Formats: sequence, structure tokens, C-alpha cells
Amino acid sequence: MKTIAILYSENTPVLDAVISKLDDYNYQLLTAFPENPDDFDLIIDVNFKNDIKSNVLKCHYSLLPSFQSDEPLREAFLEGVKVTGITIYFTDPVRILAQYPVFIRNDAHYDDILQEMEYLEQVIFPIVIEKILLNEPFDIQDLLKGNKCSGGCSGCRH
Repeated sequence: MKTIAILYSENTPVLDAVISKLDDYNYQLLTAFPENPDDFDLIIDVNFKNDIKSNVLKCHYSLLPSFQSDEPLREAFLEGVKVTGITIYFTDPVRILAQYPVFIRNDAHYDDILQEMEYLEQVIFPIVIEKILLNEPFDIQDLLKGNKCSGGCSGCRH
């Protein structure tokens, strides 16, 4: 059985969404980086506020390699880009596993785009984690299988 560490700094809907995919796995919730990271098959960063210099699975609010800052969405919004998105990747070495675009309308407000990104993270991050644990490739079509869209995302237009 795989052992998973989930690094977090605060309880969030994303943390709940990730945990919901881990019923069949042994996982630990950690507020500090583990002393022995090799004890874990997978380390997931869910809103962890500290710097990590190890191979960790993360979600970033831009289409990497663009906007590699602590506030990538704010930076993208201020730059006036029309397409941003989320990237799910391993940190060291950087290996991108999934990206999903978010289109920014001309009349968009920052808070609306942030809300959309948070929603997409709750949907996409757990699916990619599940695919990693099953050793299956992630395909954007996986979002359409068995997931009921509650609306609000620009990707599906519901």
C-alpha cells in the first residue's frame, strides 16, 4: 500500500477534495515537511506555506513556466494576459503533469478569476493525484468522466 504525506498550512476545500480521493491509501496530514521524506511514496503540497526543496506534487495558479511567483494569478492579471490556468507538477526536478487553461475576459475581476481557479484546483488536483496513484496517465477527458460540473468554470461553459 502506498504511503502519502499531505503538507498543508490550513484546512481548505482543496484539502478536503484531495483527501476524498485517498480512502484506499495510507496518508498522513503534516504541517511540517517530514524528517524522512523517503518514507513516503508521494508527498503532496496543499496550500503549504513553507519552502520545499524536495520532489513534491503541487498545484500552481499559472500555466508554467509563466509567472513563477508567490502570487502568479495576481501577476498575470496585472500584466493583462488573456489566458492563464493551473499547472500540476512535481517540483524537483520540475515535471509538469497537467495544465488547464482559464480565459480572462476583458471585464473580468480578479476575485472572480481567483474563485474560478480555486474551483478548478478542487476538481483537477484530486483527479491527477488519483491517476498518479493508479499509475495511469492523466487526460483532460478524465474531467468529463463521472464528474458533475456545478457550473462557474469557463472551461466547460455550464
